[in-house]
Amino acid sequence: MVEQSVPWPTGTPNWVDLAADDAEAAAKFYAGVFGWDCEYQGTRDYWVCKLDGVDVGGIGPKQPGTEHLPSRWTTYLATDDVDRTLAAVTARHGTQLMKAREVEQHGRMAIAADPNGAIFGLWQAADHIGTERTADPGTLVWSEALSEDFETARRFYIAVFGYRAEEIGGYNRYAALYAADKPVAGTGELHPDFPAGTPPHWLPYFAADSTDRTIDQVISAGGEILGDPLDTDFGRMAVLTDPEGARFAVIQLG
Repeated sequence: MVEQSVPWPTGTPNWVDLAADDAEAAAKFYAGVFGWDCEYQGTRDYWVCKLDGVDVGGIGPKQPGTEHLPSRWTTYLATDDVDRTLAAVTARHGTQLMKAREVEQHGRMAIAADPNGAIFGLWQAADHIGTERTADPGTLVWSEALSEDFETARRFYIAVFGYRAEEIGGYNRYAALYAADKPVAGTGELHPDFPAGTPPHWLPYFAADSTDRTIDQVISAGGEILGDPLDTDFGRMAVLTDPEGARFAVIQLG
């Protein structure tokens, strides 16, 4: 378990939320898979999902203007200045999809896309630092930007967030992205098991007690598995989709 009580270092995934066509049904699905307690906040039309009383993620309807996009998980990256980071995004040929805005007293957010089209969020913490716990089952443990153009993505994220990138050998090109001397995220080529035409995206990983048991729960609740589970140096993992097709991964940490 990793616990955090102060803002995460710049570039660290510090929140994750789902944009869904039926957010209430999605909240029930993930509560069943991960044991989350999803609390509806009517003023924001948003479910805050908790484990043991600690905020770990959110679920809500699609933002205006994005209803045509597939349901998706959005990884938010920490920044101490959303506006400055958005300027860096556009200067490096990324796209601002949502202007920076205040979220009550909690913080300041925006939505952007990298030059390949992978969508991500920005979160500048105020009262809410984002997730306060990682690496426990049901919590975000990793997130990665996947596309067919590894080199463009690598250069973009280094320039915008100041990461140090360390390329890792394997079946495709992949780099771990370091912030504050720790690997916090990754960028790589799309997984070969993904269907043809899969768009660039950020893929969040949630820790699991048992990858195989989680796969069974997802499938029985109407989700699917993409490819076969993989045994990696970090643990047994699988890429899954929920009933609306939103992609996420689970990993049983070794």
